[in-house]
Amino acid sequence: MCRDPARSSGPVLPKMIAGRSRREERPIPHAARRTPQAPRAVFLAPHYDDVALSCGGTVAALADAGARPLIVTVFGGEPAGDELTDFARWQHQRWGTAAGSDTLATRRAEDQAAAAILGAGTRRLDHFDAIYRGDRYRSDEALFGPLAADELPLVERIAAEILALPELADAADATLYVPLALGNHVDHQLAYAAGRRIAAQAGAGKIGPRVLAYEDFPYAAQHPAALPERLAALAGEVGAAEIVGIGGTLERRIAAIVAYRSQLAVIFRFTDDWPATVARAAREVGGGEPAERFWPLTTGAESAILPA
Repeated sequence: MCRDPARSSGPVLPKMIAGRSRREERPIPHAARRTPQAPRAVFLAPHYDDVALSCGGTVAALADAGARPLIVTVFGGEPAGDELTDFARWQHQRWGTAAGSDTLATRRAEDQAAAAILGAGTRRLDHFDAIYRGDRYRSDEALFGPLAADELPLVERIAAEILALPELADAADATLYVPLALGNHVDHQLAYAAGRRIAAQAGAGKIGPRVLAYEDFPYAAQHPAALPERLAALAGEVGAAEIVGIGGTLERRIAAIVAYRSQLAVIFRFTDDWPATVARAAREVGGGEPAERFWPLTTGAESAILPA
C-alpha cells in the first residue's frame, strides 16, 4: 500500500479488489481501495517468520512488480548458548532445534528459503529475541505482557538503524511496513513503536518513509477481538485500513510459511488445517477475495502506548 499513482513512479501492482469486506460492517474503518506502488518497500519483521505469516502475499506482489522488497528481521541476533534461560531452552525444545547457534542457523536457513519464494531480499539486525534478553521474559505470560521499562531505549535504537538502511536513503520515496502488534508480543510492541517513532519524525518536518502497519498473523485469526481492541488502543495513531488483493500470490504466501518448518507446530497449535486457516482469513479480509490489509501510521504524534 503505497502512494497514490500520481505521486510515485514505482511499479504498479495488480489492482485492488473491488467491493466491500464483510469486516467493514464492524466498527473498523476502511479507506478506498487503491493500487499500491512502492519504488522501495521495507518490511520490518520482529522475528524471522512474521512477514511471511502476516503479509507475504503483498511482498510477493511487490516482487512481481519489480519493487525488490526487503525483509528486515529486527530480533535476529545470536545469543551465547551458555547464557540461555530455562525458558529459552524450552522454546528450542518446542521447535525441535538444538541450543544456541544451531537454532539460529536453522531459523536463518528457513528465512532465506521463504524469502526466495516471495522474491524478497533479507537483512537482520543484531538485537536479541525477547527469550534471549536475560530474565525479563521467562514465560509466555511475560512475552505477551507489558514491556520491561529498561527496554524503552530500544525503540530509538531500532528506529535509527532502520532509517540508516540504504534502501531508505531516499526515504521520501519509500514505504516501511511494521507490525500492528496484535497479540501484544513484546517484540512486536517494540517494532511497532519504532515505526511510530519514524512516522512521528516525518510529521515533525524530517524526511521519512510512509509507514504502514500490517495485521499480525496468526494472532488476528486466533483472537478475533484482538484487532478491534488494538485499534481502539491506537485511536489517533493509525488511519483507515487499506486493502491489497492477493488473489495471485496467496499460494506463495502459504508456500513461504511452509518454509518455517521448525515453527509450524507451535504457531498453528490452535488449528488442524493451518493452510485453510490462512486462506479463510485472507478471504474474510477481502470479502471473498484473498486480501491483506494495512493501516497508515499518522505523522506528528508519538505513541500513546509507549512513552516518547
